[in-house]
This record gives sequence, C-alpha cells and structure tokens, in this order.
Amino acid sequence: MKAFAIAGFGEEGSVSDLPVPEPTEGQLRVRVAAAGLNPFDVAVVQGYLKDHMEHRFPLVLGMDASGTVDAVGEGVEGLAVGDEVFGSVGKAYLGEGTLAEFTTVSAGTVTHKPSSFDHTVAAAIPTAGVTALNMADTLVLSNGQTVVVIGATGGVGSYFVQLAARRGARVVAVCRGENADYARGLGAADAIDYSAGDVADAVRSRYPDGIDAVADMHGDAEQLAELGEQVSSGGRVASVVGAVDIETLGARGVEGTNVQGRVTTESLEVLSGMIEAGEIVVPEIHTHPLAEAGEALAAVGTGHVRGKIVVTVR
Repeated sequence: MKAFAIAGFGEEGSVSDLPVPEPTEGQLRVRVAAAGLNPFDVAVVQGYLKDHMEHRFPLVLGMDASGTVDAVGEGVEGLAVGDEVFGSVGKAYLGEGTLAEFTTVSAGTVTHKPSSFDHTVAAAIPTAGVTALNMADTLVLSNGQTVVVIGATGGVGSYFVQLAARRGARVVAVCRGENADYARGLGAADAIDYSAGDVADAVRSRYPDGIDAVADMHGDAEQLAELGEQVSSGGRVASVVGAVDIETLGARGVEGTNVQGRVTTESLEVLSGMIEAGEIVVPEIHTHPLAEAGEALAAVGTGHVRGKIVVTVR
C-alpha cells in the first residue's frame, strides 16, 4: 500500500510502499478515504513523545481517518466489512497511522459515518472535536461567563468557540486579526489580535472586573499564567498542551486542568449528532493529496492554520 512515513525523528518523510497492516483482536482495518492532521502528528515527528509511547518505524503518521471497513478482527461487534466509519486509531503505540491507503483502528475509537458527511468532513472531526468537547466540559461554562480562548481559530479552537457560545458563554477569541471575522462567525463575541500587542493587557483593559475562564490551545505558559491571574476565584483554566500550572492557580482558588482528547465511540456520536442537527459546524477545511502530506504537516507545524487540514487518500 502507499503510505506517508518517517524513518526517524526529525525527518521529512515520504510516500512509499509498505505492507498492509492486519487487524488484531478488537481492531478493524479501514481503507482510508481521508486523514485529518493535528499538531500531535507534528509532535510525533519531532520526537516529543518518544519517552511516552512506543514508536514503530517506518512510522506512518496520522491519528484521524474516515473510510470503509476492509477487515474485522476478533471480538468486534456492531461493525462489518463495507461499513463507512470515522474516528481515531486508538492504539497504545505509534506507527500504523492514517496517512496510508489502509490502517488499523480500535473499534472503541470509531463509529459509523453519517451518510450526510463526506469523508473529508468526517476526518476533520475526531481529535480536534473531542478535545474541544472535553475542554468545554472541563471548564463547566454557563450563561454569561467570559472565557478567553487562546488559539481560537485552529482545529480545536474552532470547535471550542462554538461549544462555549452554545453554552451561553461570552467568548473572547485570541487570534490573528485576519481571522477575527472567522472567529465571530463561529460565535465569538469579541476578538483580540495577539500580533497587535500584549494579550493579557488587552484582556485586562476590556474586562477590568476579571474573567471566568481561559481555554488554551497554544501552549505559551507565561502568557497563560498572566491570563490566569485575571481569572476570578472559583474560575477555571484549561490547556490542551499541558501549559497549566495547577498548583499556582489552586492557591488563588482557580481550578487548573491539562485536558486530553480521548476519542471514544460515544464522544464521536455526540459530536456528529450536533453537526447533523446544525448546532455546530465543521471548521474550515484545507485539503492536500497524499503526495503532498509532507507539505500538509509543515503547514500544521506553523501553528497558523485556520480550521483543519485533511489529506485525501482516495
């Protein structure tokens, strides 16, 4: 099969011929139609996870996919060959990713693809959407609360802004000025251009009585700490990139959490149901063919992608 893989950490990677993987117990093999990219994939290339997960080289990148079930491992129920599914790989090791014509996935981290979604749309949902959903649940946002969202127009941010706005929060989107209208279209009530000056100063000027929460998708610990000082006692701060100083915030009566995007069948069904009902929309999508997977990863690595990047495999 054709697959985009790296031979070692820090390498650019290339499309090559690799063996088709076989599903083990509890797994499915999926013929991939589209693969969604995430900052996690860039972290894998850079070796940031080498002490936390097993890596199998040549390492096929990609966590999210949409496609058609091609084979079913032992113990799998409710899914059969020919079913269209989407989700995340859900494996304890890295190496058999979704930037390939075929991949293996855990049956517990995929679900049936709604017929109203094309594969490109479905591949843009799993990791980013579930992470945003976990973030919104962690921050326990309610009507009238003010939440500052750092990285509001990326993949996770695009979902989170919508989820927070639907819960009645006043969303303050931190993004580039050119993306302000996009953020407002997702439900943000206000936007701060991080390139125009100090974000913490801007928030303090606009919201002198303080804020209720901060959602961080960027990972600047110093900036997050400065914003955390403006969160009222009883408020919450959460980061998807591990930037929260839980102890320091706790001393001020603010709850801090480093959130993870654990994809499950149930969380995918919640998100797809909301999208089908028109309650939220899939972020802006930029597509690349498998032959341009390297360029797509490089774009994700800039940290400036608006919405999601999806690699089309067939």
